[in-house]
Amino acid sequence: MAFKVFTDTSSGMPKELRDKYQIDYFRMGIIVGEKEYSADLDYKEFSREQMYEWVKDPNIVIRTSLVSREEFCSKCEKYLEKGIDILYVACTDALSGTRGFFESLKEEMLEKYPERKIISVNSCRAEMALGMLAIEAAKKRDEGLSIDETVKYLEENKQYFHQIGSIDTLKYLKMYGRVSGVAAFFADTFNIKPLIMADIYGNNYTFKKVHGPKKALEGCMEYIKENIVEGVTDVVYIGQTMTSDAVAYLKKRIEEELNLKTEQYYISPIVGICCGPGMYGCWFKGKEVTADSNKK
Repeated sequence: MAFKVFTDTSSGMPKELRDKYQIDYFRMGIIVGEKEYSADLDYKEFSREQMYEWVKDPNIVIRTSLVSREEFCSKCEKYLEKGIDILYVACTDALSGTRGFFESLKEEMLEKYPERKIISVNSCRAEMALGMLAIEAAKKRDEGLSIDETVKYLEENKQYFHQIGSIDTLKYLKMYGRVSGVAAFFADTFNIKPLIMADIYGNNYTFKKVHGPKKALEGCMEYIKENIVEGVTDVVYIGQTMTSDAVAYLKKRIEEELNLKTEQYYISPIVGICCGPGMYGCWFKGKEVTADSNKK
């Protein structure tokens, strides 16, 4: 193995994909009251259902935390001491400070292993768009590309990975400071559903608002149709927190109307906490993303 590919909890990547492509991940954390848990993608310390019960309980304060120093260093050194380089495909800098913390620790690790390469990439993406970029990195590694060649490929191609989805209520985003209280109140009162994509920086960008859940699902389908590319889009990942009806609807339409393969998965704990139990989305490779939320 020329180098080891890592991502983080925010990728939401299922275990079968991590195993298939030999990808590991750095675990972020969640703090429930005064107790800290690992934000494990396999929900080893708590169940998915338990987590959303915590989220819905107004008497419980729940927070997220960055990857710890111990998690970064111990997992990296396992490979560095064997002469294996590290490539970390990280959650977008626009939403997380985790990559910045990793960079602050990198010099410390390089002092101990000066002949090794330790590189992080700002994916400008989260969830399975991030996961798909980590898979691309693993494929390039297995094809024989060097770590530097792989990084160059990721930087040149990361803007072709899309996110589109919606959310049942804005109250959880309001709780975590992601939207204003006024915006959340009016959206929920008038049944307004935001269509959320990732812009070129990895910001979650509400590019359109529609009335009602059915129009939100239709809006997602329209976005997918407009941005897929024949011969490039081979799979659409459909993620959810606890919204199985929306997933079933999207799966059926994508497979029957677009003749594309779909894969279902559960949204990562970190994103799930901020969005609540009524969130769903689709992630895929397609046309170049050009949206810039700073210019809206």
